[in-house]
Amino acid sequence: MKNFHYFRMLRIEDWIKSSFWSSIIGAFLVNALWADIFLIGIIYFCATAYGFAINNFFDVEIDKKHRGKIKSNKNPLAQNLVTKRGSIILLGILLLIPVILSICLSITGFIFLLLSIFSSTLYSVKYIRLKERPGLDIISYGFGFCFFPFLAGVSLSGGVLIFPIIIVGILLMILSFQGLLFHQIVDYYDDLDNTSNLTLRIGREKSFILVFFLILISLLFFELVFSFFSIQYYFHFLIILFLIFSFPIRLINQFYKEKIKNTLIERLLLPDVIYENKIRVYQKKIKRIFFE
Repeated sequence: MKNFHYFRMLRIEDWIKSSFWSSIIGAFLVNALWADIFLIGIIYFCATAYGFAINNFFDVEIDKKHRGKIKSNKNPLAQNLVTKRGSIILLGILLLIPVILSICLSITGFIFLLLSIFSSTLYSVKYIRLKERPGLDIISYGFGFCFFPFLAGVSLSGGVLIFPIIIVGILLMILSFQGLLFHQIVDYYDDLDNTSNLTLRIGREKSFILVFFLILISLLFFELVFSFFSIQYYFHFLIILFLIFSFPIRLINQFYKEKIKNTLIERLLLPDVIYENKIRVYQKKIKRIFFE
């Protein structure tokens, strides 16, 4: 049973439908062999899992106060279900496998793998923690979990980093910015007083606007990318287009969920509960003005 909790440290459900596929998309765009795609999948399964596991490792104290993560058991280390020593061994294994495999495939790909591992480490590691530096949080996440993995996928497949390929990588990175901002918006009230990020700095309303602005930029890049590639990549770009429009749908859905929740609270005559989170927001702003 304890081994299962170490498996939960990988947080596969958080990335298997998003950042993991950056390297695979890179491999597909250069017509990689299926054997290479399989190896790249193993490499970035481990590398992405490492990025999320090390985030859990350094987020223990924060996650102990995060109601959502405690309830969903996203960080077993925060609940003492796994040990620090065991977690360090797990991180070592997750690093060793992709490093060995990538060296066998391509030195350039190995370098991009190291860059993605380095970025994802700086995103979480103590004293640096780019995830708590507004602006740098989404940039470091985009590079570490999307742009560098995409370039690694291309290089590990023997592909050449020409301009159209790099533009695709930038488009995917912009999509990762949107994904992280959406995550910050959803976790906004749980993160208050516990951490710092771009959404906490600029507020939820401006974060919504920023996500929609990034969606417009994504569409411009999509149009540019589509003009570079032949019709054989039509299906690939339909998937990317779906990803672009999934974010406004998710945001609208989140907005209505919160609206319904507040309406129900009002009908139960609990106004104090409605304004509790708003009071915490203003306390946070006052603290930032006078003490930071």
